[in-house]
Amino acid sequence: MLIEQRVKEFLDTELADDNIGVYLEIPEQLPSSLVVFQLVDRGKENHINEVTLEFLSYAPSKYESALLDEKVREAMEKLNETTDITASLGGGNDAPDTSLKRYRYRCYYNLYF
Repeated sequence: MLIEQRVKEFLDTELADDNIGVYLEIPEQLPSSLVVFQLVDRGKENHINEVTLEFLSYAPSKYESALLDEKVREAMEKLNETTDITASLGGGNDAPDTSLKRYRYRCYYNLYF
């Protein structure tokens, strides 16, 4: 199973109560709030797979996108604690999407598995 699929399934479950969709690409029909993530780097060292994932949290307001970013971070900490995937925060910031004209926060995680 691809790491993206494992992370997506985990986040789908973790964010389900908030009705937040998790996608690997921007959907044609944009819900008011969503999380999109993508693989930005991949490697392997000493037989350990490494990837960096970028998570983009979209919401109707800057405040709501910041809250959604925090939910993603909490879920990723839970992924770290409850699975065989080690996830460490690599950074993040406020990053409005000027092409979609939407509020957005982003964070990066380094995953080892």
